[in-house]
Amino acid sequence: MNWNTFKTTQVAGYLFITLSIINWSGNFVASRGLAGLAEPGTLNLLRWALASVLFAPFGLAAFWRERAEIRRQFLPLSAIALCGVSLFDTLIFLAGHTSEALNMTLISTLSPLLTALAAQFFLRQRIGRRMYVGIAASTLGICLLVTDGSLGRLAAMNLARGDLLILLTAMMSVVYNLAVKSVTGTMSQTALLMACCLLGTAFLVPIALWEGGGTLTLPTMTPTLAWSLVYLAVFASLLCYLFWNMAVEVLGATRTCLFYYTLPPVSALAAWLVLGETVDGNQLLSGFIILAGIVFALYADSLASTAREAVQHGLSPEVDH
Repeated sequence: MNWNTFKTTQVAGYLFITLSIINWSGNFVASRGLAGLAEPGTLNLLRWALASVLFAPFGLAAFWRERAEIRRQFLPLSAIALCGVSLFDTLIFLAGHTSEALNMTLISTLSPLLTALAAQFFLRQRIGRRMYVGIAASTLGICLLVTDGSLGRLAAMNLARGDLLILLTAMMSVVYNLAVKSVTGTMSQTALLMACCLLGTAFLVPIALWEGGGTLTLPTMTPTLAWSLVYLAVFASLLCYLFWNMAVEVLGATRTCLFYYTLPPVSALAAWLVLGETVDGNQLLSGFIILAGIVFALYADSLASTAREAVQHGLSPEVDH
């Protein structure tokens, strides 16, 4: 089996999303170390400007070769760049000023559910009841994780202005995944990522200028900041987005977005490996429930696909949709 055949298989799709999550999880560890060094929009601008420069030798040729299609797809590409690159991290930082960590994490878990609903409505993808059961189980795992096993803390949640910003980022995640799916097959992944880098960087310029009161204020470049930006640009930006987009192409927006639930436990694992933070029994149990919910949802989706194929061939399997 050659690469062109393998990259369209389900196995490749799950490999891509696993690699994306691994690269993305380090984003939270690195961002924690950069807190206070510069405004988020400015750091995000430096991150994606560096990513654009590093990817240019690989992506500019495809970008130029497919420029006609990129012009035709300018609106969805702009949505991808705005929602996935320019605004997402900036809004999360702004939300952190008024929203509690518990609220931020729980509201963010709406993203897979909203993606499933949007895919069902806009892309006409049929989502079975078992898929929603899996989403609910993974959400329960997230709740256990962020409340340290004390679900009673949920009743004490106080909504703040920042919570609306987090809800907005969850909706942005939906737009991003659906927009990526809409341009799938119209251009190469290389051209898509190059367009995402360039447009995302361009959209970040006015954000950074707004933060600086009309001027671009660059932080003092220390070795820690420099190496962190290299990591964020290469692993948490280029490789993460490339693998995620490839996964969406193979698995679809709904199934790919399910793996969003693995970010907290994988990030906790990364913090344990890199920062020496402890991992307790509740985190292990929560991670198991999250994974079980994802597996159940994917299994249910597989059953639904099998049922549809059987119906197309004139069979009548007894499968719960």
